[in-house]
Amino acid sequence: MARIYPLFSSSKGNATFIGNEKSGILIDSGVSCKMLTQALLDNGLSPEAVQGIFITHEHTDHIKGLKIFTKNFHTPVFAGDKNLEFLLSADYISPNSRAEKIDVDGKPAECGGYKIYAFSTPHDTRQSNGYRIITPDLKTITICTDLGEVTENVHKNLCGSDLVLFEANYDELMLKNGSYPYMLKKRIASKHGHLSNDASASEIENLLNTGTTRVILGHLSQQNNTPVKARETIVNHLSGFKCGVDYILKVAPVFNEGEVVTL
Repeated sequence: MARIYPLFSSSKGNATFIGNEKSGILIDSGVSCKMLTQALLDNGLSPEAVQGIFITHEHTDHIKGLKIFTKNFHTPVFAGDKNLEFLLSADYISPNSRAEKIDVDGKPAECGGYKIYAFSTPHDTRQSNGYRIITPDLKTITICTDLGEVTENVHKNLCGSDLVLFEANYDELMLKNGSYPYMLKKRIASKHGHLSNDASASEIENLLNTGTTRVILGHLSQQNNTPVKARETIVNHLSGFKCGVDYILKVAPVFNEGEVVTL
């Protein structure tokens, strides 16, 4: 039975576990090892259940706890070639752990009975990607945050997923009227920045039409968005579908104290 635990999700730190009490994989390690370990335990999961850590990109909110976690638990780390080169050169992966290159937009990796495809996402970093995961019971879960636009390649990898954890980073008016400097606002709203609630809603509508039934909104800005605004934007846009009947919509918490979605 496939389960997804959005352990942390915000501009301050991101980590998502997919699996069960026995084994699974972790997407990103963007909080301290202490926080990540406690979050796993709070959800009835052991850190030793993590069979591999898959990194989306090198920004701090996705790799902060990687060095100590790999030192403590010797967990293998998977990343695209440019990210892996950076993580090794910057000493983010303990020598106690195996580091493996994953083929972005190519062949899948296999870990703990899961088949994991990496696909490119447009973001202001040396290399950024999402992950399309095939679980042992053949469910498809796709993690896709930190992107400025939905490219054809992103859409192709999202389509047909049973569940998608998808970015809804900012409300356009909150960003426009907020306190961020102009250049930062421009970067966030660019095609290599983050996805707005409205842009997220448009793609989610496309996904529902291809069979997706579960959506988790993730990586919400704590300055330029709220869970209520994000949820309302998506539900209002999806007027042709009934929330709770045609699809299930969740908002990933900043810190997960027990929220899990089962497929």
